[in-house]
Amino acid sequence: MAVLEEGLFTYLSTYAGLVSLISTRVYPFRVPQSATMPCMTYQRVDTPRVLTHDTSGTGSDLAHPRFQFDTWAATYSSAKAINDQIRAALNGKKSTIATGVSINAAMVSDEHPSFEPETNLYRCSSDYIIWHND
Repeated sequence: MAVLEEGLFTYLSTYAGLVSLISTRVYPFRVPQSATMPCMTYQRVDTPRVLTHDTSGTGSDLAHPRFQFDTWAATYSSAKAINDQIRAALNGKKSTIATGVSINAAMVSDEHPSFEPETNLYRCSSDYIIWHND
């Protein structure tokens, strides 16, 4: 079975709305030092699971992790446009996004912009709750 992170990478790095803005510059956790702007990063923040008291001892395989997606760009409008495409790609998503990776529901839970003075880049962060079966 494919890992959710791998499925998200495959899906987002080939989503036409994102490719038109950032090509395939989708990175886990951090922006590489030599990366071209604009780009995006993603990371799993936590993984709550649905717990059950069944007699098999296996419990439920239903999880609803929170993922954070960050867009990075030289202008606020560019960072926001990328963030808007992440929302178009994920919010309300309920389907298979890659071989073996099925999403039961994806919902945006928070979005907020910022400016990073250390890098002189604009950043838009968004959090999504993604329900899926492990």
